[in-house]
Amino acid sequence: MAPLAQDIEKWFAFADRFSFSIFTLMFAIKVQGVSFTYPGAPVKALASVNLEIPEGSFFALLGPNGAGKTTLLRLLCGRFAKFSGSLEIADGLRGKNGFLDAKACGILLENPGVYPKLSIAEYVDYFVGFYAARNPEWNESAARERIATLAKKLELPDSATRMGKLSLGNRQKVQLLRAMAPSPKLLILDEPVANLDPMARETVWSLLADWRKDEGGTAIVCSHILAEMEEEATDYAIIDRGQLLKSGRVADLAGESASFKVDSAASLEQIRAALAAAGIKANVTPSASNLANVYRETVGA
Repeated sequence: MAPLAQDIEKWFAFADRFSFSIFTLMFAIKVQGVSFTYPGAPVKALASVNLEIPEGSFFALLGPNGAGKTTLLRLLCGRFAKFSGSLEIADGLRGKNGFLDAKACGILLENPGVYPKLSIAEYVDYFVGFYAARNPEWNESAARERIATLAKKLELPDSATRMGKLSLGNRQKVQLLRAMAPSPKLLILDEPVANLDPMARETVWSLLADWRKDEGGTAIVCSHILAEMEEEATDYAIIDRGQLLKSGRVADLAGESASFKVDSAASLEQIRAALAAAGIKANVTPSASNLANVYRETVGA
């Protein structure tokens, strides 16, 4: 069995081993003082992380490679039973084990299995079967219609096309289709637009925005393309070396510094000259997005 199938199988098998208290909250997930160390590792992969992910949010989880983002996502999915701290997960997302309920989540983590001899349809059906077998209310015809709609929006080739024949970009689209196919309440997406061209990336971000609007789901997304993700992100957290450095609402970033966006047909030099003529001292430079700036300032990139 390939790694991704093993992960999902273990996730479902793990689900009945623990029980946690039920609670109601505005947050989909609360991470409180969570620390985790891989066996034999000299340093903690996560160190006293405190995080709140609001229900219905598009949560941007940011950090350099090796910062601990994927470790945190895997921990939320129940991959690591031994850790310190606590997790609180909202009713409807929480499984019997106290971690995320596999039936409520769609996941796209790094290095998924490709299964080159399977067609797109066979590949998606294989993974959707994990959810269908455990959901007594599963509607097969509705699921088929949803998969066809998603495939069309993602502009995928014919569903009979073998996975091994797909470009890297189309393979990535299939992974997103697989994650969204079971109508999840929560999406966990690690680099969902990797290997995609600009137009395809725009399609994916638009698809995720429509999903949140129409279905009210929560998305936790890791991506290095900050300027694009900022268009959709409502909340963010920046992690480096296993530590939470900064978190909050994206809308609040504009108030953290005296930076302004000016829409004008005038050139940069004309704007500088006008400010100088008015006696206003200002450093006027083209600026990246707020989220990108905050990320660079926080991690020193």
